[in-house]
Amino acid sequence: MSSQDATSNGAFRERFYRSVAETLALLHATPDRDRRQAIHAVAGILAATMDLPLVWVGRREPGRYSVEVLAAAGPDAAYTEGLRLSADPQEIGGSGPVGMVLREAHALTMAVDTPAFAPWRDAAQQHDFGAIIVAAAATHDDGQLVLSAYARTDGPPFGADVLDWAQRLADELARFWDHQQLLERSLRLSRYRTAQRAIQQSLLEQPGPDAVYAKLAHALVDIAGALAVDVLVAVPGASMLHRVALAGAISDVVRQLPTPPCRVDDEAQAVVPTLAFMQARPVVRRHPDRVGHDGRTFHTLLHDHAGAVGCWPLFARPRDTAVAHAVPSGVFVVMANEADAFDDELCRLLDEVADATSLALHQHAQRAALSREKDRQTYLALHDDLTGLPNRRALELHLEQVLRRADARGRQVAVGLLDLDDLKPINDRHGHAAGDRLLVEMARRFRHGLRNDDYLARLGGDEFVLVFEDLETGQEVDGLLERVDEALRQPLTIDETTVSMGASLGVALYACGSGLTGEQLVRRADQAMYRVKSRKRQRSRWWALVAVDGSADKSGELTLSSPYGEAAAAALAEYAEEWALRLPALVDGFSEQLRAHAGIAALLALLPTSDFAQLRSRLILHLRLLLRPALTDAVHRARAYRAGVLYAACGLEEVWLLEVIEELRVALATTLGGTGRLSRRALMVVLQRLGMERQWQLESMRELQRKRVAVLAQLNALAWSAESYLALIQGATDILAAHAEVVACSVGRPDRDGDLTYEAAAGGAFTRYLRALAAGSVASIGVRAEDPEGQGPSGRAWRTGTIERCGHYGSDPVMALWSKAVLELGVISSVSVPLCPARHRPAVVLALFSPYLGGFRGEDQQAFIEQIRTVLELALVRLAPPRPGFELLPFIVRERWRASIATAALEMYYQPLVHLADGRASEIEALARLHDIDGTVLSPGRFLAALDGDDLLALFCQGLAQAIACQRRLADQGHVLDVAVNVPATALHDARYVDTVSAAIHAGRCDPATLLLEILESPTEGGHPDWPDASGVQTLRALGVRLVEDDLGAGYSSLIRLRQWPFDCIKVDQAIVGQAHTDPRGTLRFVRQLIRIGHDLRLEVVVEGLETPALVEAARILGADFGQGYALASPMPVGQLADWLARRSTPTVVGTPHTGLGALAAELRWEEQFLALPEEPAYWKRHAEAACGPGAYLHELAGGGALHTTHEAMHRAAENGPADARYREAHEAFLALLVQHVLTQK
Repeated sequence: MSSQDATSNGAFRERFYRSVAETLALLHATPDRDRRQAIHAVAGILAATMDLPLVWVGRREPGRYSVEVLAAAGPDAAYTEGLRLSADPQEIGGSGPVGMVLREAHALTMAVDTPAFAPWRDAAQQHDFGAIIVAAAATHDDGQLVLSAYARTDGPPFGADVLDWAQRLADELARFWDHQQLLERSLRLSRYRTAQRAIQQSLLEQPGPDAVYAKLAHALVDIAGALAVDVLVAVPGASMLHRVALAGAISDVVRQLPTPPCRVDDEAQAVVPTLAFMQARPVVRRHPDRVGHDGRTFHTLLHDHAGAVGCWPLFARPRDTAVAHAVPSGVFVVMANEADAFDDELCRLLDEVADATSLALHQHAQRAALSREKDRQTYLALHDDLTGLPNRRALELHLEQVLRRADARGRQVAVGLLDLDDLKPINDRHGHAAGDRLLVEMARRFRHGLRNDDYLARLGGDEFVLVFEDLETGQEVDGLLERVDEALRQPLTIDETTVSMGASLGVALYACGSGLTGEQLVRRADQAMYRVKSRKRQRSRWWALVAVDGSADKSGELTLSSPYGEAAAAALAEYAEEWALRLPALVDGFSEQLRAHAGIAALLALLPTSDFAQLRSRLILHLRLLLRPALTDAVHRARAYRAGVLYAACGLEEVWLLEVIEELRVALATTLGGTGRLSRRALMVVLQRLGMERQWQLESMRELQRKRVAVLAQLNALAWSAESYLALIQGATDILAAHAEVVACSVGRPDRDGDLTYEAAAGGAFTRYLRALAAGSVASIGVRAEDPEGQGPSGRAWRTGTIERCGHYGSDPVMALWSKAVLELGVISSVSVPLCPARHRPAVVLALFSPYLGGFRGEDQQAFIEQIRTVLELALVRLAPPRPGFELLPFIVRERWRASIATAALEMYYQPLVHLADGRASEIEALARLHDIDGTVLSPGRFLAALDGDDLLALFCQGLAQAIACQRRLADQGHVLDVAVNVPATALHDARYVDTVSAAIHAGRCDPATLLLEILESPTEGGHPDWPDASGVQTLRALGVRLVEDDLGAGYSSLIRLRQWPFDCIKVDQAIVGQAHTDPRGTLRFVRQLIRIGHDLRLEVVVEGLETPALVEAARILGADFGQGYALASPMPVGQLADWLARRSTPTVVGTPHTGLGALAAELRWEEQFLALPEEPAYWKRHAEAACGPGAYLHELAGGGALHTTHEAMHRAAENGPADARYREAHEAFLALLVQHVLTQK
């Protein structure tokens, strides 16, 4: 070679080295850069700096042979257009240098006139290419990157040194690709997590499903960065899916796609949305040009725009546990740029997004149902079920307005109470259904005969109220009532029988300024009606008018216009005692009528035989109340309200109540009626009281139904706001136990023995049961069918997945094991509700215990229980129910632990952290321990799950105070140590924690710089605020304390956010360190990378979980600053800690490894240093000949023949550089043996 050639080649090598240096600087200076853009920049630098006509970088995707050119630079970059290259030797594109390098994994250079280059020679010669250099490197996903550079025919040759550097550059590109892929994946996951949180937090704020769909699409596009999101729903009766939301940069392209059908006959031909909809499961398809066959059903219009498409089904209604295959209500399609975007982690995340969206749709449906139920209840509260007419409550409201208008206008009002005559014989002859049809028809006729401004209401039974307003005088009533009479005179046909109806009507007039209330007017009308009715055989007119003199009615409680007061008492005084003697016979006859009523008979059948005599006695006492002369309005109303609640809570339907009260009215009239005037007046008082009682009972029954709706609203809010499983179930039991129909509530699931363990409970009755259970004085409740304890409703509900009931503990023979104890606690019946977030499989059983008969079997009660079940199952879907094997935490134990937090039972233990470089103890971490009543010392892993937000704050307050006191005590003894205290992530946005820290620092005279707060949960993992919004973090920093990111490496997003959060220290998660027992090489490599990241960010690094001397040694060699674990010191009380510090001498730290794991760590560091050396043989030789940690270990190891041999061979080969094939082979052989040696060590 001439000196000119040598100079030229030297200049070329110098340019190559300079380009490599610039490339490495580019890759390492901008780690957050988009990897494809960076690859373009690398190709450009190499082509420009080395004056090459073409440099390109390609990628072989995992599982494929073909190579995609990612970037091409240089004046002849067009050469790569249409270039077909492959790793498959059977293909033409795989026979050349690129295919050879991909298969053999080492760089090569080849002249264009070489036979292997024949397929591309003509094209290459047209560009005046003389030679090519190719290097490839594997990426972690089993793909490969290819670096290829071309030289001109008259250009300098590619020598061995350039070849080696090309390989090193390819290796560095692969490492960069892997790192960027991890960062991009982490960033993508972080964006999607942020979108998921935004979706979860805001979906229920949307006014309806359309807004939910729009929020889903825009959140995934605007926050997560999806190319496009398309939301499609099924429309009843339509064969095609209907688009309801579309967002993203390629929306216009998506709009051009054909509308997907709901179903097709051949699934193989189904597009992604159709397939996901048909199969009711997610479907992911990747770009066919990047991943081969996986791209089937990937629409061709998307080829130039998207790398992958994922589609998730949505379920707008709860999945029916009885149906094996749920039917989606729609799907959402996510289009991503990256072909590998939908990895397992992102798919799981999008599963959660789909669940959250489905939950929101469920919740909106639930809210709509609740709103409809509220409207229904409001309507029911103001309207009669049978006729649809306004009821007594509506009448009261209407009369208030009518009387105000009458006073304002100076007009009169007439209020009439109409009672149909002889309805009972019709019911007896034709049945109650015929009687109901008659009432409906009469209501229709009355409405038709009245003026538009007149008002008609039904009080119940056969009583109607008419209100005529805007009258000049009372004489106008005659004409108005003539129209009502006409409606009465028209015959009716029932079962082909013509009947005529009569009626009795009393009318009370209201004059402007008279001061009468609506209730008084109704009572006056009622009194007049009874006068007419009592003379219906001798009367000349079917209605009577109560005159008005224009002054305020002062009679109030003094006349028979009221069934209460002195006049009523005087009317009853003569007859009350005599009539009371007739009541037992009346009750016996009435009881027979009750047994003949199908619905009421079913309830009575639940009663124990012994309760019938008590029921008879109570009924007699109640009728005596109606006969009591001194009975007041207030007392009667209160009793009636309580009775109405009792009836409704036992499952009595409103229509049943109306029927039996009518029967009772007839029985009272028949039994107590007389012919004398005074006797009739007394009977009138009793029947008026019965009518008042009926209405009050109906009102209280409807009020109870409104309370049920309110309970459902509370549960609905809890279902979305609860942050954990325990918070949900305890909150639910608290809400339900406060309901009027429930005396106690529990949530439980079986333990390994098949006994139900209750994780949440509320209500004194069940708490007393749990105490009795703990004392062994009552039987447990089980779920196994073969055990007597498993025969109850809870056991049956667990086994069958259906709602089960006990109508009365005293009469159900299955409940004999528990009846005595439960009845003594005030429990009469119960219902057990299996909560099945996964179809057919109960996760827990919710039990409601009632002080009333029936077990929630009424129609409204059954709907109430089903809605409770739906809401809580949806909440379990959102929160994830407890898995089988998930530790059961009994309610009584949890309450005991919670109560212990603020007592001396809480004691902080302290685990020293050791400075690995010199063995000094430099810090202690305070770890909470709870002393249970049996002497057991509980670690946080046991009791933290039992604590709510206030409990955690109390724990932090106690722990911080103890830790600062311990630090001060140790300082007084000459041990100056920093102290770390764990703090929940909620401290980042809870001002109470900041106040606690500030107060503790001042009270304990603590230097804030010596106090470290370890964030238990990464702020990026739980929906916690970003740094700019975390005012709590800023305030804590302002106090001077230091913050520690705990569990580094447990979540991808924590790696990204480390730069954004002001941490002073990071702790490598012990779960990662523990994997060294099964994967020592991979674990140590990962730990080393985490340490490097921490040091690059100028943070101290602690490695947790150092349970063996080998792990301690490995952590020190890998460069960790501090170590923590049982191999160094176990957690101990403050007294033992002081003794430990006093006795402990600083150990001598040996630089060379003494364990196999330490030798492996040293080997990884040796390799890292080797790869960083300048590209000079002299450096390689010096590194290969120098003593190394693994060599020192092997020197002391007896019987390490194969290890010794391969280690020496590796060092000899290392003199040829890290890219040498012989070195790589020897290095892998040595590592394999060393890993095997580590795994066999105890």
